[in-house]
Amino acid sequence: MAAEIPNAPLDRSPSPASAPPVASAPGPRAAALQKLYNDAINHVLKTCSYDNFAKCFPTPSREVPQSMRQLHEQFNEKLGNQLRSNFEDVLRDRNVVPSLNELDRLVEEAKRRKARAQEEGFESSPMPPHTLPAAQLYLAHLSPSLAQASQDIQQQQEVTQAENSELLARVLQQRSEIATLVQGLENVVADLDASVAALKPEELDALREEGRDVDEEMRMVT
Repeated sequence: MAAEIPNAPLDRSPSPASAPPVASAPGPRAAALQKLYNDAINHVLKTCSYDNFAKCFPTPSREVPQSMRQLHEQFNEKLGNQLRSNFEDVLRDRNVVPSLNELDRLVEEAKRRKARAQEEGFESSPMPPHTLPAAQLYLAHLSPSLAQASQDIQQQQEVTQAENSELLARVLQQRSEIATLVQGLENVVADLDASVAALKPEELDALREEGRDVDEEMRMVT
């Protein structure tokens, strides 16, 4: 009887830990960038004063100054709105605010790690990453993935070893059963040989004759 190899159980690796959510509201760096751009827009609009604007249109400014002032106000308002709208489009299309918020989070996390390291007695400053060799940076980047892969492989090896142990036990049991059957057959053959040896010549002749008679009867029947 052939041994049945059990199906290997499905080994599902644990899902990797998800990154913390990034706040959609502007953080310190995003807010600073927005303030810087708004200040730049205000500076541009302030530079485009009515006096400078009127110099570009001397005749209308002299003839209809009130209309020119209204036109200047509308021009500045529309220009400011357009600049702010374009800036908001760039922030949204380039995903600037979430990226800067993620940078804020990484910087704060680095500061906490540095403070924790100093509290634990590591007073020396860590080596700047840009001074490390490429191989060390590469291995450090792959370290979490390699550790998880090693753990998964170890679990699979443990499962395979357990299955092999169970299969080996079945094979040994079947071998023992086969050896028992062979021994039983050998005992039967030995008993038959002993019985034949114990028969007298005339008894053997009678058995042969009886065998021939049975064989002839079987041929006649067929």
